[in-house]
Amino acid sequence: MSDMLGITSQALRRHFRVDLDYVVPNPSLEKRDYSKYFDRPDVTWNDWGAGRIWDQSHHYAEYLYPLSRAETVAEIEAYPWPDLAADYRAAGMPEKVAELHANGICVAGGLGDTIFETAWQIRSMDRLFEDMALNEAMATALLEKIMERRLPWARAYAAAGVDVIHLADDVATQNGLLMSRNMFAKWFKPFLQTLIRAAREIKPDILFSFHSDGRINDLVPDLIEIGVDILNPVQPECVDHRWIQTTYGERLSFSGGLGVQSILPFGTVKEVREHVRETIEVLGRNHGLIIGPAHILERDIPPDNIKAMLAAIDEFGGT
Repeated sequence: MSDMLGITSQALRRHFRVDLDYVVPNPSLEKRDYSKYFDRPDVTWNDWGAGRIWDQSHHYAEYLYPLSRAETVAEIEAYPWPDLAADYRAAGMPEKVAELHANGICVAGGLGDTIFETAWQIRSMDRLFEDMALNEAMATALLEKIMERRLPWARAYAAAGVDVIHLADDVATQNGLLMSRNMFAKWFKPFLQTLIRAAREIKPDILFSFHSDGRINDLVPDLIEIGVDILNPVQPECVDHRWIQTTYGERLSFSGGLGVQSILPFGTVKEVREHVRETIEVLGRNHGLIIGPAHILERDIPPDNIKAMLAAIDEFGGT
C-alpha cells in the first residue's frame, strides 16, 4: 500500500508513531529448488520449502506440504533444510539494532512459526499429529531439524542486543487447544524453553513474547513457567480479559486485545472507542498492556473505525 500511496514505510511508521521494529535474517544466498516435492507448477515456497498457492491479490494461500508423503527418517534427513545457521545470515544485525536503539526504537527479533507451525507447514498437520502419536522417531527428527535452525537465531538476536524475541505458534482454536496440554508439554514446551534459556544466557534481561491465536487459556501456566513475559494477542472473542488479567496479570504482560473479528469490523465508531477504553482499563492494569489489534487489520474494517481506534488509544492509553 505504501508504494501505491507514493510514501515510504518509514513515513508511515513516523506518522503512526510506531516505536517497535524488527530485525530478521539476511536473505539466503542458496537457491533451493523444492519443486520435486510438489505436483503442481504454480507453487511457490518459503525459506523452509513450505508450499503456497496464492490468490490473485497475494493475500490468501492454499498450503502444500513438501514432506507429507515422507515415510522414513532418512527422507527427513535428506530434505534441503534452510541455511539459517550460517553466520552470514546474521551479518550486520548488531549494527542495525544499535541504529534503531539510537532512534528510540524498541527492537524485536522475530521467530514466528517457531516450532509447531513450521513443522506442520512442512509435514502437514494430519501427518505431524500422526507422527507424534504413532511414529515418534519421525516427529522427533522433524522437530529437531527445525530446532537446529531456530536455536542459533535465538542466540544471534540476544547477542545483537534486541529487546524482545517474538515466538509464535498457533496452538489453539477459538474453542480450545489443538492438542492436549500433555502433548504440548512433551513435544513443544522443552524446545521453547531451550530457546528462551539460550538467549538469556547471553542477554539475561531479554524479554520473550509468545503469540497464539485462539483460546490459549490452558497453556498459560506452561508459558509462564518457561519464561514468557508477554502474551499475544489475548483474542477477546475467546479469551476473557478480566479472567486472564485477574489470574495471570501479576506474572504476564499482554499485547493486542482489540477484536478484529467483532468490534473493529462490525462496531460503530462509538463502540470502537468504548472497546479500546475497556480493553486498556482491564488488561492494562499495572501498565501491563501493549494495546493493539488482536491480529492484522483486514479489509472488512472501515477506515473510520481504524481512525477511531487510534484516537481512542491516544485518549486512554497514556504513556
